[in-house]
Amino acid sequence: MNEIQQRIFSRKETEVCSDRLERRREARLEVDRPVYVQPIEQDAEHFEEVRRMRNFSRNGFYFVTERGSYKTGAYLYVVPAFGCLNLEYLGEVVRIEKLPDGEFGIAVRLLRVVNAVAGLCTTTMEAFKAFALLDSPSAAPSQPCDANNPSSGVLV
Repeated sequence: MNEIQQRIFSRKETEVCSDRLERRREARLEVDRPVYVQPIEQDAEHFEEVRRMRNFSRNGFYFVTERGSYKTGAYLYVVPAFGCLNLEYLGEVVRIEKLPDGEFGIAVRLLRVVNAVAGLCTTTMEAFKAFALLDSPSAAPSQPCDANNPSSGVLV
């Protein structure tokens, strides 16, 4: 288990800020890790982006984006980067905050694991894998994607 996993799973629900009422079921861990995001709804604008998570728990995470196209209740494919533990999840947007600088804070609930190894092979996913490797000094290099075989790309 890596350091981030140890910190997440060792925190107790009773550990909360004393100056505010904590309503979350799971404690949040402040992190600065990449996350790959892609909407999956048919009527949604198609895009992919790699952002930095601000915080994370066992059930979700929060990130900031310039995109105003996220909608509460929308489903996403997301891959939070945790070194060798990069799983593709189905996520749901549960909260959107308009931030003062024109950006948006997006809270995502992780619903279930979709793939143990993400098989998406796009330019954005390749960039995400490179960022994930840079953030994980002990990770081995990933295999490059073969455009004719999208499942050949392996997240490390």
